Amino acid sequence: MISQMEKVLDKSKEGIDGKSKKIKKKNKRYKKKKEQVDSKLNFVKPKDVNEVSSNWKDLLKSLPKETPKPKGDFRHPLHKFRTETNDKKKKKVIKEKEEAVKKPEIWFDDVDHTLLDPEDREDDVNDLVNADGNTKSLVKEKGFSGLTKLIGMDCEMVGVGHGGTDSILARVSLVNHFGHPVYDKFVAATEKVTDYRTHVSGVRPQDLKGAENFKIVQQEVSDLLQGRVLVGHALKHDAKVLFLAHPKRDIRDTSIYKPFRASFGGRTPSLKNLSARMLGVSVQTGEHSSVQDAQAAMKLYTMFRKEWEASIEAKRSKKINKIPTESEVKPTKKDAKVATPPSDFDVASDMATLQKRLQRAPAYVDSDSE
Repeated sequence: MISQMEKVLDKSKEGIDGKSKKIKKKNKRYKKKKEQVDSKLNFVKPKDVNEVSSNWKDLLKSLPKETPKPKGDFRHPLHKFRTETNDKKKKKVIKEKEEAVKKPEIWFDDVDHTLLDPEDREDDVNDLVNADGNTKSLVKEKGFSGLTKLIGMDCEMVGVGHGGTDSILARVSLVNHFGHPVYDKFVAATEKVTDYRTHVSGVRPQDLKGAENFKIVQQEVSDLLQGRVLVGHALKHDAKVLFLAHPKRDIRDTSIYKPFRASFGGRTPSLKNLSARMLGVSVQTGEHSSVQDAQAAMKLYTMFRKEWEASIEAKRSKKINKIPTESEVKPTKKDAKVATPPSDFDVASDMATLQKRLQRAPAYVDSDSE
């Protein structure tokens, strides 16, 4: 037992001695590293307490100045190659996009500028005005200037009554298929005007002095529209102040054309917004001109005439080809007269069949007689 205990103690002493040797080696290494660092920094360890200074400026003077690191590109050697290839790829993509966006040049002559995109027009046709004061982009200069099958119309109104809330006719303008004015007259007021609405209508008191009588203008306009297709924007208001009606099949109203409404989220678009989006032409920027508004409506119709007329024709053919069901067919007065009560022959045949049935039936027997 004692020998075993001695062995255990010897082993523990050896372990402690080994650990102490390792600690000593570590301490030596640490001292060497410290001395090396101090030698690099030229740091002199103070011998006395008096040599130690709390002034940080003196300490900075004793420390060596750091040499600035040389400026250079320490990135990966392939970095420059990668950036160059990326730049080339980006330029190539941009070039391809530009080529794709680039539109073909229009080489034929006598092009209608309003049919082109605004950026493709050579001149700013929106600001070009001809001698008659009409926007050139809305009028075909070389076109026919007389009456045509298509007539564009617009009216200007003034306010009457309390606060000028009611409207009466003040000016009516008609243009032909090519935008040339064929009729433009101011109308004498039938009531006392309380609001000329000059900022919108462009009508002034002097315009209505000596103007044409309303009934004469009404008759002239009615005669001009007879048998023609009427084009305009919100024509129900114009028809209301003119006290005129026109066949529905011959009306082309740009305010209710479905594709135009669809492009404005299903809402009724104003002529100003419609012209700006579809034609790239500015109208109604200040005082309104009934001539210009009629020209804009006509231009909108002629641009989409093919699709517009095709949709109308499709509706008409759909109605013609529709086969009515029995519930939808109503009897006419003629059919009601033709229907007659059953004849005597029919009544006699019914009586004969009834007698036969009675003969086949069993005889009646009274239970009480038994």
